Amino acid sequence: AMKELITGSRVIHLASGGSKQAVAQEEPTIRFAFASVVTIQPIKKGELFTEKNLWVRRPGTGDFTAEQYQDLLGKQAADDIPEPRLLSVADVRG
Repeated sequence: AMKELITGSRVIHLASGGSKQAVAQEEPTIRFAFASVVTIQPIKKGELFTEKNLWVRRPGTGDFTAEQYQDLLGKQAADDIPEPRLLSVADVRG
């Protein structure tokens, strides 16, 4: 449970743009719910997804939500992926 709490708070922080401003109580939840996983640097076919090449940003119009960010780390890219771009299901091998 502690791991999920730490992971969840980190993802919420990433989804909110890393801002240290005070926000309304529900704002982090709203931002978290409407963020998607994006590439932040070019990724080659077969390369592993890491914190260096994936990030979480709004809007939440992509195939992967902020909640799925941690699950994507360590998976392989199915093809070359440019940046910045919303990560799609077709981009993930397996």
